Parts: sequence; C-alpha cells; structure tokens
Amino acid sequence: MSVLSCAKAVLCAALGLVSAATLGAAPAPPQSASPEPDGLAAQEARFDAERELDLLFETLLAERRESAHARLEIEPGPVRSPASCPAYSSDSPERSLSGKTLPAPVPARAFSRPARSPWESVAPSGATAGTIFSDYVSDPVVQARCVNCHVEGGASGFTRLVFVPSSTPGSEDANFGVIQEFLYAVEGGADLILNKVQGAAGHGGGVQIVAGSADFANVERFLRALGGETAAGGPSPQTLFDGVTMASPARTLRRAALLFAGRLPTADEYRSVASGGDASLRRAIRGLMRGPGFHDFLIRAANDRLLTDRERGNVIGSAEVKFVDLTNRRWELAQEGIAQGYANAPRRYPGYRDHERAVQYGAARAPLELVAHVVENDLPYTEILTADYIMANPMAAAAYGAATEFDDPEAVTEFRPSEIATYFRRNRSMVVEEDPPSIYRVLNPGDLATHYPHAGVLNTTVFLKRYPTTPTNRNRARSRWTYYHFLGFDIEQSAARTQDPDALADTNNPTMHNPACTVCHIPMDPVAGAFQNYGDRGMFRDKNGGQDALPPLYRRPSDGTVSPYRRGDTWFRDMREPGFAGLKAPSADNSLQWLAEQIVADDRFAAAAVRFWWPAIMGVELVDPPGDIFDPGFQAALVASAAQSLEMEALAEAFRAGFHGGSPYNARDLLAEIALSPWFRAESVTGDDPVRDAALRDAGVARLLTPEELAAKTEALTGYLWGRRMQQPFGQEEVRSRLHDPQGFSGYQLLYGGIDSDGIIDRATDMTPLMAAVAQSHAVELSCPVVRREFYFWPDGQRLLFNGVSPQDTPASAAGEAAIRAKLVELHWKFFGVEVAMSSPDVDEAFDLFVEVWDRKRSSEGPSFYDSRFQCADAGDHLYFEGLLDDAYAYNDNGQSQLRLDRVREYMRGVDHDDPQHAVRTWVATLAYLMTDYRYLYF
Repeated sequence: MSVLSCAKAVLCAALGLVSAATLGAAPAPPQSASPEPDGLAAQEARFDAERELDLLFETLLAERRESAHARLEIEPGPVRSPASCPAYSSDSPERSLSGKTLPAPVPARAFSRPARSPWESVAPSGATAGTIFSDYVSDPVVQARCVNCHVEGGASGFTRLVFVPSSTPGSEDANFGVIQEFLYAVEGGADLILNKVQGAAGHGGGVQIVAGSADFANVERFLRALGGETAAGGPSPQTLFDGVTMASPARTLRRAALLFAGRLPTADEYRSVASGGDASLRRAIRGLMRGPGFHDFLIRAANDRLLTDRERGNVIGSAEVKFVDLTNRRWELAQEGIAQGYANAPRRYPGYRDHERAVQYGAARAPLELVAHVVENDLPYTEILTADYIMANPMAAAAYGAATEFDDPEAVTEFRPSEIATYFRRNRSMVVEEDPPSIYRVLNPGDLATHYPHAGVLNTTVFLKRYPTTPTNRNRARSRWTYYHFLGFDIEQSAARTQDPDALADTNNPTMHNPACTVCHIPMDPVAGAFQNYGDRGMFRDKNGGQDALPPLYRRPSDGTVSPYRRGDTWFRDMREPGFAGLKAPSADNSLQWLAEQIVADDRFAAAAVRFWWPAIMGVELVDPPGDIFDPGFQAALVASAAQSLEMEALAEAFRAGFHGGSPYNARDLLAEIALSPWFRAESVTGDDPVRDAALRDAGVARLLTPEELAAKTEALTGYLWGRRMQQPFGQEEVRSRLHDPQGFSGYQLLYGGIDSDGIIDRATDMTPLMAAVAQSHAVELSCPVVRREFYFWPDGQRLLFNGVSPQDTPASAAGEAAIRAKLVELHWKFFGVEVAMSSPDVDEAFDLFVEVWDRKRSSEGPSFYDSRFQCADAGDHLYFEGLLDDAYAYNDNGQSQLRLDRVREYMRGVDHDDPQHAVRTWVATLAYLMTDYRYLYF
C-alpha cells in the first residue's frame, strides 16, 4: 500500500469531508449484509456522479494540497480519485457541510429550542417610517442602545450617526432626521446600519441587536420604509439550518459519551435513545454527566478558559507567612529533613517536597474544582462566583487552618468545600523567626486575624496570581478578565484605539478625562476597584501593615510629588470608585463579594456561561461578527454570527429560567442542550448555496480530539494508555501518560496541540504534520501490545476488540475472509461509530491492506509473532499486566511506578507466542491503520 493510500483519510479530513458511512450510522450495531445490485440506469447515474466528484475533488485538492495534513507524508503526492477515499460513497448524493456530495439517509429532525417569542412587538406591515420609528425604534433601540456611544462627546461622537438623548426637547424628530440624512448620503447605508448593530463591519460597540429579534426586524422595516435598500436573498439566521440533516440519536449519543464521559455508550444507553425522541436523548446525554470522565471534562474545559493551571507549582510562596498553619507545618517538615541529614530540606527531603506539591496542587485547583463541584452537584451556576467557601484538598485545607472532613485525609485529589480560617495579615504584632535561612516559623500570629471574604473563583489565590496586578495596572487585568469570563464582554475589543497623537497627548489623568481612554476605563476601572483588597501576589491586604493592598509608590511617590492618598484609603483616589454598572460598592471590606452578586444578577452572566462552555463542546469559539465588509466571506460570517447569537440568546434565556421546567442556572442542563443543538448535530445539507456552506463550516463537522480526549478514547476502546505511569504522593495515585501529564506537561501533550496555560493557551483545531507524526507513533506503539494481549494473554470472550476471531482466520482459510471482514465491520463501528457492510469500500480497503501485509509477512518471516520485530515494549503501560501479574510494578523512593522487568520476563516466558498463520501480526498493522484514520482522531 502506498504512503498516500495510508494518508488519504486524514487528507479527506483536511478538506472538511464527512464519511459517507458516518452519515448512515444507526442506533443498533452494524449487520453484515450485501447491498442488492443496482440497475444499469442507476449504475450509469452513479458513474456520472463519481466523475463529477472526481473533478471537484481534484480542483479542491489542487488548491489546498500544500496545507492538507496528510498523516504520513511531507511532500504532497499525486491526486487520487475520491473513489479511493473512505469518506466518499457514490450512492444517494447529497452534500456534506463542506459542499461535497454525500449520502444522508437519516431524516432531518426538528431541534427542540427553549421556548421564546421572538416576534413580539414587531411593527405591522405597511406602517409608515415615522410610526415605526416612534413606536418601535426610537426608545428601545436609539435611546436604549445607540445613544450610549453615538452622542456628542461619546465614544462614537465623531461618526456620521450622532444622536441626541431623550432629555433634549425634540430628540425624536432630530434622531429621525439623522438617520434619514445618513441614508441619503451613504450608499448602502441601510445595510451598513444593519451590519453595525449586529457587531459587524468594525462596530466598536459590539453586538447591540441580534438578527432575528423583534428589534432587528423593526430596524430593518424602518430603514426600508425610509427608502433604504437592504440585501435580500440567501440564508438568514432563521433559515440557516433549512435542509440540514441532523445526526441520528445513536451518533449524537456516541459523540456526547466520548466528550462528557471519556468512553463509548453502553448497549443500554444505545437502546434508551432508539425511539429517536429528543427527550430520551436528552436524558441519556445528561446521564453521561457523572463519574471521573465527566469530572476530567469539567476540569479541562474550565482551565481552557481560566488558564489557572499555569500556576500549579507555586501558588503560595515559601516566604508567605500569612497562612500561619502552612508556615509552621513547613518549618516542622524542614526540621524533620534536617534531622535526617538533608541540608537543603525544602528541595531534598521527600516529606517536605511531597507536602509542598500537595498543598500547591490543592491551592492551584481551587477555582477549577469549584466549577466542577457546582456543576456535578446541580448547584446554581451562580455559585461559581458567590460561593462563600474555597475548594481544597486535605493538605490545602490544613494549610488554611480549616477543620474540613475528608473521606481519605491522604488523598491529594479529593476536594471538599473548605475555608481560609487562619489567615493573619502581617503587622508589627506578628512575630516571625527565620531559622534556618529561608525557612520561617510564626511564633506569634499577631492581632490581625482575618475573616477571609470568599467570593467564589474571583478571590481564589491562584486566580488572583494568574491575573496579577502592578502599581500601574491597578487590577485592570483582573477587571478585564472578569468581564471576559463571566460577562462575555471583551473590553479590549469594545472600542477602536485611536492613533491620533493629539488625542493621546493628554497627560491630565487621561483614563478619567480623555474620551479616547474613558470609553474603556469607565466600565473597567470600577470593577478593578472592587479587587481593591488584593495585592500583586493575590494576598488579602498585604501592604501597609495589613491595612490595604495599595503599592508603596502610590502612598509615597518616588518623584517627590504629593500623593492623593489619605490614611484609611484602600483604593486609589485618582481612579473611579469601586463599583459596577454605575453602582458603588457599599463597603471596602467585601467589595469583591458585592461585585460577584452584581455580576450573577446581570443578564449577561447567563450568555457568558454559554460562551464559556461552547468551545469545550464544539471545539471552536463562537463566530465573531466580521469586520471587513469587502471580505468575500463577510456575508457568511455575518449569518453564522447572527445565527449563533440567536442560539446563545435562546440558551441563555432558558438557562436563567430553567430548561424544560428544571431549576434555573443548572449547568448540566445547559451542556446537554448545547449537545442537542443543530450546531453540534448537523451532518449534511441539501441545496447549493455557498453562503450557507461557509456559514456552517464548523457546524457538526467532527472536531479534532484533544490529547487528553484521544488518550481517554484509546483507553476506553483498548484498555491501554500510552506511556502510563503512576505517581504516588501521600499514597494517592496520579496517572501520567505521553498524551497527558497533569503535573509537568511533558510527553507529547503540547506537540499534539495541547496547551500549557501560559505561552500556549489555544488548542490546535487543525492537524499539522508534527501532530500527524505523534498520531502515527501513538497508533504504531499501541497496536502491537494491544493485539498481543488480546490474542495471547486474554481468552476469547473476554477481549475488548478481537472476540470471535482466531489466529487461524486468514484470507486463505475456510471462512477466514468472512471472519476478518466481519471483524472489520465491528471495528469500524467501535472506532468510528459508522455502520458499514462487509462489502463496503471501507471494509474492502482495510481487507486489501490485511491481505497485502499478510502476504508479505508469510513470505518473509518465521512462525513466531516476534519475527516481525514490532515495537512491542512491555513498559509502554504500567498497568498492562493488570489482572495477569499482581506485582508487575512497584513504586520507587520518589513515589514513581517502575515495571519489575524480572517478573514480567518470567511471565512472558510462560506464554506461547506462536503465529504460524501470520494472522496475529497482520492484525497489528491493520489496527495501526485504523487508529490513524481521521475518523479515529476526530469526534
């Protein structure tokens, strides 16, 4: 088989193709049946369709072959016919979302959206422009939205649309005239206004009106009544999914199971959705949301947004003495180490190092574990900000001085709601001893015992350290990311930054007075002030003898100027007062708790939750409104953005009220509804509309698995985890692998598109040559030990993959071909979730590979399995011999697992590895082939 033949499946994925067999997935396991022969006319029509596809494929490939991520080659190879690609089938032509011809036998199903009435208060047809403006546009649109910026002295006071507020006499007539004059003077002005209000065409104010809403319809009708011409035709946000075929319940359930649970659905789960109703599918998907796999999904998804894992190694510094119990426990462990001869106990003494890692892990995971705790226990999602507790493991809880009870006091990964109970701000009353150097002991904690005002995620130490402050930044980074994560508002993108030197020449506190600056600082700085009690290291009131967190340079400027600081201040006098949305924080002592309550009461909080979780499910961010109206893809991006805004608005509305009569702000319900949305389930579309094709580019198309997801999928299918090692701090096992190392980000995690929460914060969404090489190594190094264990160590009937096929089943044996083809059908279902027949092109190609490898091996190799000299490392997974050899591995002094090779070799010598028919080793190559298929590497 040629290199290109092995690579073509990933190449098809690079072109955005969806497997024809995938579209035919059904709830039940596949049956091996041969299709009836077609008539002559049908065959001719099929051949015509294939020739048309050939031309289309060759054209597309010529344009994109340089960037296509073929899995095994570096230089582009010759163009191959689509007939050789498993993603193609010539029957029942219908286009996939990328525009290719594909069958779609699964009927389209209606999407159960949260109930809403989008057409309330729409102007009647035939109404005059004046009536529409007066009754439907002036107050709810111009005054409620536009006047905030498009007013003299406002952020958009320099544009051609400058309105007057309602407090000005005659404002309605004046504003009507402004729009009328704009349409007269600007060609295409009506479309430009409609684009701007949707956040497109470089609108600094972002999305103000969602297409498909009543306000949008009224503005459009008003502009038309005023004589403005608006674009017509093409898909709208409401009709975007017309003609789109949705995935079957079984296909949807399979994707959801891999995503939320890290496994495949059980037979009972498949049966539960066989009726095809949304209610049963919703229950089944929600039922997946429990257990370790779901917990891992929540932790990973939350960190992909908050990025707090960057600080896992050093959340609470060694010189930070305000956590009195932690400081004294560190001193005790250091003395133990010194007594045992460790001169540098913090670095060398295992007891100290293990405790330190456990504490830092507990402090670092606090915000992520809080999110998981809220979601898994069906608590109101608002509690991620309003929780009056902090999540902690046993070591972190002890460091905080909390009396939290745990199931296992030695379990590093067990988290419970806790509190920071013994936090002492430092003044002269605190007595600290440094003995030996750099090792501290609190002899007297002093008189500043502090009731720590917990505010959910916002004042966890690691969140504050991940988004630090400086004397000049003054908590603005914390404000920016609070808006971004929890209100879905990106302040940095909310207004264009002027390059006018005159506008930037103002030195009279421009953030307070210069309009070029105040447009961002008016919302940003009060929220920054709400963080007034937290310094650059995330400690509560860690300056000025524990009285505030203000930097010394503000109180005593180094240039000799007089500071505005006054005794008792906790915030900068030359900035806006702490607050939110025009309100002032009532108390400096708990301003962050007050802010959290204001945020969760804001309507934007629910929409921000949708935006927070959308990428974890869809693999891509929500589409932003396009900026350049001359971009060829502008209309498609605008339709996609508007349609997703409608989706987000509907989900947010139901999230606030409760889905289908459920409790408000239930996050598991929200996750299930996103997975039920057409954006997740779309598979193919009829018709020929390039705008619709481009707008649906990311809808439903299988996304690339993350390193963690690929590892979980492989373990669920094969029972093998690539490079698995165990770490045992405090008796708690933590699993590491080549695709996922929770502690050190080692192995291939970053090479395969993962993140480190620091310099690399965006996951790869497209396969690269380097990632393809990792995927190939993953498949090659796993296939041998997996096949060997199944055929030689596990009895038939207890295998995960190869039950029902024996080493004697070969292409030349009686019934051998049928057994091999039947197994390939089963593996296509298990690995790809597709139902194929024994004579399908997919099975034909895999069987041809099997025959080619088998012929080569029986003509050149001896009768032993090991004559192939595969890379069949015994140490590839330290749990490989689980259930076979009780003492296959042991822990060394550093708590790391090590394989006991003497015991392993003794066991292996007692196993017969004969393979006289060369079938077992042929399955090794075939399994590697299947595991490098793009359908295995994508959801």
